[in-house]
Amino acid sequence: MLSYQHAFHAGNHADLLKHFVLTFVLNSLNKKDKAYTFFDSHSASGLYDLYDNRLIKTGEAQKGIQTLLQAKNPPQELDSYLNLIKEYSDKNLYPGSPEIERRLMRKQDFLILSELHPQEIENLRRNMNKPLFNNPNQPAIQIHNRNGWEMLKALTPPATKRGAILIDPSYEENQDYIDATNTICQINKKWSNGILMLWYPLLSHRESEIKAMLQTICDSAKSHNEHVEISNLQLQVYSKDDKDLPRLYGSGMLVINSPWMLEETASKVITYINSEISGQFQKEC
Repeated sequence: MLSYQHAFHAGNHADLLKHFVLTFVLNSLNKKDKAYTFFDSHSASGLYDLYDNRLIKTGEAQKGIQTLLQAKNPPQELDSYLNLIKEYSDKNLYPGSPEIERRLMRKQDFLILSELHPQEIENLRRNMNKPLFNNPNQPAIQIHNRNGWEMLKALTPPATKRGAILIDPSYEENQDYIDATNTICQINKKWSNGILMLWYPLLSHRESEIKAMLQTICDSAKSHNEHVEISNLQLQVYSKDDKDLPRLYGSGMLVINSPWMLEETASKVITYINSEISGQFQKEC
C-alpha cells in the first residue's frame, strides 16, 4: 500500500524478530562459498535515522531496538545481529532489511530489491549507493521500481539456484494475505530449495486470515516435499490473555526450507527479547 512508510516503525519489536531471522539466514548461506541470490520484495528505504521525527513521534524504536541495545547479558545467539546493529546505532542509524542484506552478502552474490512507493524507491536508491560499513565488497545489486509480487514471480528461480526471499508487505490491504499465499506457493513449487521467509503481523482482528494464510502455505510446501523444514516463529510483546489486547500484539516469521538450528536459536532469542522489552509497552496500540 503506497500510504505505508516504514520510517514510522523502523527498529520496533517486529523488526527485532524479522532482522534477527534475516541475519541468521544470511549467515547460514554464507557458510558455503558458492554464490546465492537474495530477493527482498518490499524493500522500503533500507536505512533510517534514529532521530527522524517520525520515529520519535511513535517511540517504537525506543521501545524496541534501543531498549534491546541497552539490555544486560544478551545470549550469544544475538551477537551477530546486535554487533551489526551497533555499527549503525553508533552513527544514530538503523539498518532496514536491504542494508542488512548488502552488509552481510559477498561480492559473488546477487541482491534484488523491489519497492513501489515513489519516495521510498528514491530513498532506497540513494541509500544503496552510500559506502558500506566494514564491507568494501558488496554484492551486485538490482533495484526494481515495481510490484514486489510480480518481481518475485518473474525472476525466480535464480540462475544461482541457491538463495532466499524476504517478503514483508504492510498487510494494510486484504489482498496482501492472498498475494503472500499465492506467491509463496507458486515460488516454492518451482524453486524447491529456496529459503522463503514471510514476515506477518499478529493482529487481533485478523486472526482468521493469518491462520488461513499460514496453513495454506504449509500444506502446499508439504505437498511438494513431506520432509520440508518449516519454522513458524512468533514474538508476542503483549499477552493474549490481556482483556485490553491491542490490535497489533506481536509478529511472526514463517520460514520454508528453514536453515539448521534456526528454530532452536530463535527460541532462546525470543525468550530473551520478551524478557527485556515487553515491559516497555503500554496497553495501547
